[in-house]
Amino acid sequence: MIDCTELEFTYDGARLALRGIDLRIDAAEFVCILGGNGSGKSTLAKHLNALLLPDKGRVRVDGMDTADPANVYRIRSTAGMVFQNPDDQLVASLVEDDVAFGPENLGVPADELAQRVRDALEEVGLTGFERHETYALSGGQKQRVAIAGVLGMHPKALVLDEASAMLDPRGRSGLMRVCKELNARGMTVVMITHSMEEAAQADRVVVLDRGKVALEGPPQEVLVRADVLAGLNLEVPFSCELSRKLQERGLAVPLCVDEEKLAEAVPPLLGAPAAKEPCAPARKPEEDGARPTPKDGEARPAAIEFQGVSYAYDPPKEKRKKRGQDAGGKQAKWGNDPDAAWAVRDVSFSVAAGEFFGIAGHTGSGKSTLIQHMNGILHPTRGRVLVKGRDASDKANASAVRAEVGVVFQYPEHQLFADTVYNDVAFGPRNLRLAEDEVDARVRESLGLVGLDFDELRDKSPFELSGGQQRRVAFAGVLAMRPDVLVLDEPVAGLDPAARRDFLDLITSLHDKGLTVVMISHSMDDLASRCDRVLVLNEGAVFDLGTPEKVFSRAAELNDVGLGLPSAQRMANDLRARGVPLPEEALFDADSLAAALATLARPTVRETESAR
Repeated sequence: MIDCTELEFTYDGARLALRGIDLRIDAAEFVCILGGNGSGKSTLAKHLNALLLPDKGRVRVDGMDTADPANVYRIRSTAGMVFQNPDDQLVASLVEDDVAFGPENLGVPADELAQRVRDALEEVGLTGFERHETYALSGGQKQRVAIAGVLGMHPKALVLDEASAMLDPRGRSGLMRVCKELNARGMTVVMITHSMEEAAQADRVVVLDRGKVALEGPPQEVLVRADVLAGLNLEVPFSCELSRKLQERGLAVPLCVDEEKLAEAVPPLLGAPAAKEPCAPARKPEEDGARPTPKDGEARPAAIEFQGVSYAYDPPKEKRKKRGQDAGGKQAKWGNDPDAAWAVRDVSFSVAAGEFFGIAGHTGSGKSTLIQHMNGILHPTRGRVLVKGRDASDKANASAVRAEVGVVFQYPEHQLFADTVYNDVAFGPRNLRLAEDEVDARVRESLGLVGLDFDELRDKSPFELSGGQQRRVAFAGVLAMRPDVLVLDEPVAGLDPAARRDFLDLITSLHDKGLTVVMISHSMDDLASRCDRVLVLNEGAVFDLGTPEKVFSRAAELNDVGLGLPSAQRMANDLRARGVPLPEEALFDADSLAAALATLARPTVRETESAR
């Protein structure tokens, strides 16, 4: 289906983005392409449907040479592509018109066109959203519309460039289910991803490094090579990480990239826990340098407080709905109510000063709407939001509130606009009417906080920087305002594993310096490991609020609202279901779970480990 031969490409005529790639993808094959940020993944993807043409070498799609202009139309109807950012792909104001755009341009008859739109929206769980305006959708919903638009074209090959990055756990699972079903029916699937769990489900994995193929083969061969992957800014799947930790503790488990196989392999190696060797608990918050959470009843002043907040983007429409009708009535397959009147419904909670506060929820649950109330970008339709006791909706408080609460949006680099890095970071302080020497000091300080060299970058255009550097500059622009509260909307979406860890460590270091942090994330692992408390939203309302231990103990209910569990907790629950006596109240990570399982090992295994 796809044949790349000695493929080379450069954007600037100087540095090769792709360097001699030879890659063959067979019809009906499912291939995952991995690589760190800047490794050439998106550039390669754009060659697979003739959006880019090789400077050297050749690309054939279903036998057609992409360099031949006569083939472009057929190639783009053969290989459908979903981009990393859905806003780059949406073209119509209404959902159904956007999904219809591709097949309509292929000349599909009107009656068949309507059926294709219905089928595609059902595939991505957006039945009922046909007449919704695309601009008003959440980031994850937009991504699903983009996917539906490609599926409606019935391509022979589906190319997905980080298409799951903005989806919630149920959305990612749904996308994988759709891809595997289409693949089983004969469609070629090429998925670019940073998720090792997604890559583990492919037929073959291809790893790029600086524009070349560095590794290639079945997931079970490629994804276990921890040292090599780490050097490429990647990581192994959780099941492989746990396998290694168990092996280090003397358990004879195979290296597994599949969680199900590992869960099957562990129980036969375990016996009943010995009386003098109780099952090791999960790491306590105060261990390993983690921050202790406040004891029950220990009061800290509220940095932000929501009091019965509801918000509707279209209040007149809401008023036309029947009195007493619950906005959470109908639920689509991937967890959204297309008829919901309220984006946020009767939400009450507070964020304590100095807290690391997490927010989770399915796509369209109201997360981004909620945080835009925290510095007065949006004002409640009902209720109040207080920032240090001041009403954020009061115009008299607007300047103070926006100076104290800094918001970093889903794609921080989209907040960049100035001609130089210096002017971009200085924009906020200058609008506070600070003296120029104070502005200069703040720019230096904030760039240093995010790990960027002031002298090297000050005069560069932010648009000449790498994606990771752009994201850091955007962070610096918010930090230069010296906010007391930092609000982050999916700050690490789309980053490779190494860059993801760096950014999370950066956020944690800022929190350790005294900043209150509010972070939205679809990664349950990040929320469990970083946050003091987690708020879970469902259809705009509060579903749960508490410590990660409390929230992630509700496995079944979280699955019902479209969320999952941290990887270690998911594995622990699977093992409990297979009869392994792990403590119910523990919140595990990979190390604590491996230690707990080692204490349950049969005596012969423990003796072997001791002998070693």
